[in-house]
Parts: sequence; structure tokens; C-alpha cells
Amino acid sequence: MPELTGHLELTCAPADAGRSRISRQSVSVPFHFSKPYWNGRALVAQVINPTAGLFAGDTLRSEITVEPGASLRVTTPSASRVHTMPNGRAEVRQTFRVCKNAWFDYSPAMLIPQKQSRIRQSTRIEVEAGGELFFREILAPGRVAHGEIFQYEEIDWECDLIYDGHLTARERYFLRPSDASIAPLQTPFPAAFFASCYLITDRCPADHDCWKKIRALNSEKVRLGVTPLIRAGWSIKILTEDSLTMAKTCETLRAELSGPFPGMMDSSRFQ
Repeated sequence: MPELTGHLELTCAPADAGRSRISRQSVSVPFHFSKPYWNGRALVAQVINPTAGLFAGDTLRSEITVEPGASLRVTTPSASRVHTMPNGRAEVRQTFRVCKNAWFDYSPAMLIPQKQSRIRQSTRIEVEAGGELFFREILAPGRVAHGEIFQYEEIDWECDLIYDGHLTARERYFLRPSDASIAPLQTPFPAAFFASCYLITDRCPADHDCWKKIRALNSEKVRLGVTPLIRAGWSIKILTEDSLTMAKTCETLRAELSGPFPGMMDSSRFQ
């Protein structure tokens, strides 16, 4: 397979009648950007990778900016797959910027690393004071239906969240099934699905009713934790027994957050 180097550059700006529009876009293979639509609260856009998935040597770069007064939701219609690779790795680089009085909801479908695959993903999120963000990514243990559970070679996953010019959260995962790095995932569930979420806002204080309901989602099949960030917002981490439980948990999470954020009520396969 030939190596692919693709980019997606989007800027969302306010439009007439309180709506939002894409004011700038630049897209190259393997990215495909669907025609966005206004759902009454945000501009909704789907980002599609029409190829079979990511292979060794592929590099994808995304840069998305949401300008003051604009609202944008980005989703994907299906899971992203990292295919088997005898050597090398795939790379994903993401930069998101959310301006003051802007809203950005980034909720793609899950990432599925297949047997003997390697991927490095780096994400940088910059949110200005007064900007709001919901960010969620899901990592599968592999192609569970094919018996591939934690058989990938390695996942190098990092994320920096900067709010008002200050580093507010930093995540670093270097997962290798060949060592003890995946033990925290496998201890509660042998085929655990993992989700990392950030909610940046000052409209959800610690005593808001939604947090009690969200923490109540913990069960025999779900491990969920909520932690306030230093400067603004919350970190939410989820482990589930299987993909269906993850889908239902994410859907309920969005429903509980739809009180202060009505735009999060929209349904999709993986909320």
C-alpha cells in the first residue's frame, strides 16, 4: 500500500441569524469532509476516511478552529481502524482551537487498533477563556469479534489541553500488550473499552445535579470517574466491559449534560 499524507484544515465562523458556517477549509486524501448542516444549536460536520483505514507510514494532520460566536460539532460515521503492519507505524496529529464565546463538540467514533498495529497520536487543544469544549475519544482493545483483544503492538497516545494560555491537563499513554502497561485497562475488564472526555465550561459547578447522575452510571459493567480540572472544566474517564455498554454509557453521559448544554442531546452511533 502506498503511504498517505493527508490534512484537514477547517475554520468555523459565526453566520447570520445566530448560525455558524465553515469560512475556510482545505482537505486532502484520505480525508473527506461531508456537507455540514445546522441542527438548531451547532453546525454539524462529519469527517470521513474513505480508505480501509490507517496503514504503516500514513500520516494524518487535522487543524480545526472555532471562532468567537461560532458553534461546531465534528463526528465520524464509523470507527477508525489501524491495520496490521509488519513494521513502521501510522501517525495522527490533531490541533484544535476554541475561541472566546465559541463551542466545539468533538465526538468521533472509536479507534480500533488491529493485531500487530502501531499508532502514534498527538493532540493539542487550545481553549481561550470563555470558550467551551466537549472532547471525547474512545479506544477499543482490538477487533473483539475476531478474537483480537489487546494484540496490537503499541499505542503512543498523548493530549495537551491548554486553557487561557495555561496547561490544564496532560495525558500520556504508551500501551504495549507485551508488558504491564495495559494492566489498568484489563484489571476490571478483560476486553475493556476506554473513553477519555474533557468538558471545558464554567456552567457546570461541582454541585450541579448532572454530576451525581453521571457518577451513578458506575456498575458491574462500567467504571466511570469525574475529576475537576485546575482552571476550568472536568475530566471524565470511562472503562466498560464491551462496546455496546460503552455506546450506552456515552449516550447517557451526553443526555445528562444536555441540561446545561442542549446541543449535546443529538443522537449518533457513539455519542
